[in-house]
Amino acid sequence: MNAPGAVHLACAEVAALLQQAPAPAQWLTCGEQARLAQLAAPRRRDQFVAARWQARWLLAQVFGGVPQQWALEAPRDAPPRVQGRSDLVLSISHSGARTACALAADAVGLDLEQPQRRRDIAGLAALCCTPREQAMFEGLAQPQREALFYELWTVKEAWLKRRGEWIAPQRLVQLEAGLGDSGGIRAWTAPGWTLALAAASPETRWWSAQPRTVRNWELRDLTKA
Repeated sequence: MNAPGAVHLACAEVAALLQQAPAPAQWLTCGEQARLAQLAAPRRRDQFVAARWQARWLLAQVFGGVPQQWALEAPRDAPPRVQGRSDLVLSISHSGARTACALAADAVGLDLEQPQRRRDIAGLAALCCTPREQAMFEGLAQPQREALFYELWTVKEAWLKRRGEWIAPQRLVQLEAGLGDSGGIRAWTAPGWTLALAAASPETRWWSAQPRTVRNWELRDLTKA
């Protein structure tokens, strides 16, 4: 793999990816076309196609060739898999008008959040954050409170995705995040969106514009304390 051991990342707007991609029927596999046919909402269909094209585009950047040459399996309720390459792992996430993809040689979890409307951050924090995490919000102005909440949210979701766990508020509150270098979780914050990656490798390579703000996180599962 280009940059051995690295996790390869890309994040882009759905509209831009759809503009780049040929007609989906030309490159989606049968399994992917079946999944697409089950999606009724136009926005969700666009996100699905954009994410699948982005995964192929990333594979082509790392290994060469053109995106259409990379075939993906479409397991139900699971990330896509690269046909014939059990040594490669993909994780995708989409939110709002963006989609993101991570490519690695080991288990990896990725979560993207692009809030589309103002939400009750205090209520969500009470539902999904531990008391110690809630204390981190004290003294912050509203924009900083929102940014911190979505950073904590993506950190926890990425951690769960790497382990193949279901995501629910009652599970999120069982996980306690804190800043630190030993947890294998990184979170990038850009204007309007946040992305978190949980991976064994400390090395990342961005194939799209990399957000300037990045922080390292550790996470403790309180059910195993």
